[in-house]
Amino acid sequence: MAMRAARGLSILILLFFAWANVLAWNGVAQAAEARRIATTDNSDYFGFDLRSDQNVTLDQCKTTCLGDPACRAFTYNTKAKWCFLKSDYNQLKPFNGAVAGKVVNIDGDPDIGAPPELTFFPNWMADQAQQYRNRLLGPAFDKPTEGMAALINSAEQAVLTGNHRSAMQKYEAAVSVMPDDGQLWLNLARETLAVQPAANTSEASTLPMNSTSAAFNAYKLLRTTKTRADVLALLGAGLDKRDLYRPALQAYEASLALVASPAVQADYADLKARKGFRVVDHSVDADTSAPRICAQFSEELVKTGVDYAQFVTVDNAPPKGVEAKDKQICVEGLEHGQHYDVTFRAGLPAAIGEVTAAPVVLSIYVQDRAPSARFTGDSFVLPAGARRGIPVVTVNMNAAEMKLYRIGDRSLAQLLSGYQFLHQLDGYDISNISEQMGAPVWQGKLDIVNDLNKEVTTSFPVDEALPQRKPGVYVLTAQAVDAKGDDYNSMATQWFVVSDIGLSTYTGQDGLNVFARSLGSAKPIAGAELTLVARNNEVLGTATSDADGHAVFNPGLTRGDGGMVPAVLMAKQGDNDFVFLDMSKAGFDLSDRGVTGRAAPGALDVYAWTERGIYRAGEDVHVAALARD
Repeated sequence: MAMRAARGLSILILLFFAWANVLAWNGVAQAAEARRIATTDNSDYFGFDLRSDQNVTLDQCKTTCLGDPACRAFTYNTKAKWCFLKSDYNQLKPFNGAVAGKVVNIDGDPDIGAPPELTFFPNWMADQAQQYRNRLLGPAFDKPTEGMAALINSAEQAVLTGNHRSAMQKYEAAVSVMPDDGQLWLNLARETLAVQPAANTSEASTLPMNSTSAAFNAYKLLRTTKTRADVLALLGAGLDKRDLYRPALQAYEASLALVASPAVQADYADLKARKGFRVVDHSVDADTSAPRICAQFSEELVKTGVDYAQFVTVDNAPPKGVEAKDKQICVEGLEHGQHYDVTFRAGLPAAIGEVTAAPVVLSIYVQDRAPSARFTGDSFVLPAGARRGIPVVTVNMNAAEMKLYRIGDRSLAQLLSGYQFLHQLDGYDISNISEQMGAPVWQGKLDIVNDLNKEVTTSFPVDEALPQRKPGVYVLTAQAVDAKGDDYNSMATQWFVVSDIGLSTYTGQDGLNVFARSLGSAKPIAGAELTLVARNNEVLGTATSDADGHAVFNPGLTRGDGGMVPAVLMAKQGDNDFVFLDMSKAGFDLSDRGVTGRAAPGALDVYAWTERGIYRAGEDVHVAALARD
């Protein structure tokens, strides 16, 4: 019995050791299966020699390297059948007749194929990624002397100690050796994004740029679901740092479509709350007769098919009017001096397919209109034969400060050659006119019957301000009393002359024909004194209108060059009536308008016509004609 028991125990011990050997062998086999060999023909991993085996096949060389934990690469000489095992590898050099192999880990995820194009990633950033790759592979970049295993181990140790800058530099060196390793690019993108930019440098912009470039290069190489999702999430974080929020959101969405990572979902939700479709600003148009409140959104609104009024309430009631255009929604039908709560409801859609996640309430007070003044138009000739007044339109002003300036007839050429004439003037323009071309002739206040927030039109009495008119052009300005504005701000400006003379000119081979007629009666004006002035203020010629209001200037006077080009035609009748015509503006070309009329008929002039223009075959045509001598 004792012998049987001992024999039975021996058998159990043998079975235990046999099973342990099986488990150990399976572990080695699984470890080998987790690694494979990637080969490159006609190439050699130079240096880092571990040992060599002679008279072996390429498959035996691969098996030997996979079975030795210290082996990370090899070079196999196909002619000599020598296998040179390497403890590490770095530069891959060309070598005819050799096969270079390296050990790569298999992560177990299936290959999901070539990556789809990233439509949200702009082409100019793809060019940046290619330039970044070229820089790391170029001759100007210092190639590492360490082996890949040492480089990657140093980078991983730097990551563990929080030294992201060192890790970034190590991964850049690794990528310069193995530019087609997507995982290295992924690690480089992650560490570059984690580096804190140095103060007073350009790293605040270059680091995010390099991170997105590395992530994009990794995206083109990685072919598993997890790694591709990781790199898309990194791409989203990098784009966020570069203030490209819409592409960043789309990168996060692409990552979550592959792997529903809670961490990525949190980053996506945070970015969407900060920079998704939302109200980014608002404005109040209070200086109009119909005030409105406008909200500006981060994205374009839907152009057709959406009634945005259903997404807006004013004091918990439907708005009186809503205008939605481009990136803005304006609420209308408001009043000055009132407080409003304008709510934009959740679910308001954008053209990109996104909607607002939460309601937005704008609590706004619409102020009264700011005091303002303006004139009604650009017409500047006032009739001489009636009571004259210039309308001034004001808002919320009890009185307007009015100033009147006169520019003499001798300064007209200088005035018309500048930019001020018929334009609204600022303080500097007024000073220039007052000191160089003209002079102030009247200043005072115009009393106004004010109506709160309404436009009020008041007539400025020109006759009272100018009881004795002199020839020239007048400039009238209006502004609020005690207005404190910048000299660059334009003031309400009205240009005018007071005259009954209407001038028209026709240029032909016989010279410059001038016709003067009364603006009040349209009758010809005889005895009008006409003066043609050049750009340099030289008088080119004078003439007096005849009984038909007609005068002619010699054709040579209109052919001057430079400063002798005609600039102003002035007309004067007596001491009070004065007007001018700007000769620098292009006239109306009548040459192609058929103004010559019909050719003169012969002895008999016949005009014929039919009763209609279109006939069917076989119909009668009725022709009528008139003949006259």
